[in-house]
Amino acid sequence: MSSLFEVLVTCDSNNTLWTCCVWDPHTGCSLMTYKSGGTAETRTLSFIGTDYIAAVEKTKPVLHIWPLNSHQTVQGMRFILPGKASALAITRDGSYLAAGIDEKIYLWQIASGNLLTIINRHYQKVVVLKFTPDGRFFVSAAEDGMVMVWSLAAVSAHPEIEHVSQAMAGQHDPVYIFSDHSLPVTDLCISKTGMHGRLCTVSIDRTCKIYDLSNGEILLNLVFDVPLTSVVLDVLELNIFVGTTEGKIHQFSLTNPPRSRDILLNVDKDCPTLAGHTKVVTCLSVSLDGETLMSGSNDEQVILWHLRSRQIIRTIRHKGPITNAFFTVNYPAIHKQDFSPSIVLHSLERTLEKDLDEVSEIEVICNKKISFWPDIQEDDSIQPSKELEGEYRQKALILKEELDNLKKINANLYAFSIQRALNSTPSNNHQVIDRGSSKKKKKK
Repeated sequence: MSSLFEVLVTCDSNNTLWTCCVWDPHTGCSLMTYKSGGTAETRTLSFIGTDYIAAVEKTKPVLHIWPLNSHQTVQGMRFILPGKASALAITRDGSYLAAGIDEKIYLWQIASGNLLTIINRHYQKVVVLKFTPDGRFFVSAAEDGMVMVWSLAAVSAHPEIEHVSQAMAGQHDPVYIFSDHSLPVTDLCISKTGMHGRLCTVSIDRTCKIYDLSNGEILLNLVFDVPLTSVVLDVLELNIFVGTTEGKIHQFSLTNPPRSRDILLNVDKDCPTLAGHTKVVTCLSVSLDGETLMSGSNDEQVILWHLRSRQIIRTIRHKGPITNAFFTVNYPAIHKQDFSPSIVLHSLERTLEKDLDEVSEIEVICNKKISFWPDIQEDDSIQPSKELEGEYRQKALILKEELDNLKKINANLYAFSIQRALNSTPSNNHQVIDRGSSKKKKKK
């Protein structure tokens, strides 16, 4: 199964068989299961780099982490959170972890376990947290209807660090604050281009809003006739899919620009509808090839749709309501029995202690060899030929002869200069003596 390009990862509220499971979307077969993690909280399942998978337990303030090739959680470590988390997000490289606990956002560094900051700008429980693909920013949405965009560098920097401007460091000011929703926000979606793309949010107030993250302006406000629960963009970001509380999925094309910013949609006429669920649609995801749409619902089933024909390809039934489901790359570590993870894990701190004089040292062991100097290996294929050896020898003889000639010339010059210096001194003295004797003779 390692030849698969992408897989499907799901979680449901019934944890009798497993906490989360990896599926083959083409056959519907189970490839890997992760157990002993209880029931995963909605929208808290995430990968830590390419080595681990993590999920927050719904009834306890515990973060469960599994190696990708193991059914059991990481041994010898327990990741205790300050409270029950309702949202979780991890950067793609597995460096930072953000968790929403009540109305606060906690930010950790995974390798050291240090609690970098606690953000308290929302007024009600945080329900969604997502990082941009490059990991430089993250977006938070809460039940107070507010959506905030944060800079990871500005939020996590200590106020005493001089490399970050004092106007930004330590003040926890968001880059953007969107307060256009009147009821709790249920889901959000970020473009693949991050801050150069778009942000889509849906809420129970029956609206789907699209923002431009480059300038923070609202581009479009879609008004539906039912509360919305989930949203996703297709691969080319030309269509938007919205899940509702009725179990239907509505598709809206972004290729035809509207005349006004606010659009009141008639679902029966303006939007193609995918009707297959009987309860609330909780999860939406588009496959990496752009051909399949996945939808998870409280009716205990995951449905795979063919986007061009809008027909059901396959239905994967579960034992409880779907809490997490998305497409992802088929990581090689899932199918390996022995592998050495490159990401360092550490127990998470529960308190914020930045002002201590003690500096914690972290020893990071890497198994990657950096080949700065090229390794020269003796091999018959790279040995010089006989013709080249002959040329090298001739050149070496010529250089040796020239060097010997130069040595002889230098020796002759040195001997000549010494002899000239020795011969010039007595002649001068003799001339001086002769001149003095001649003067005495003239006086006489």
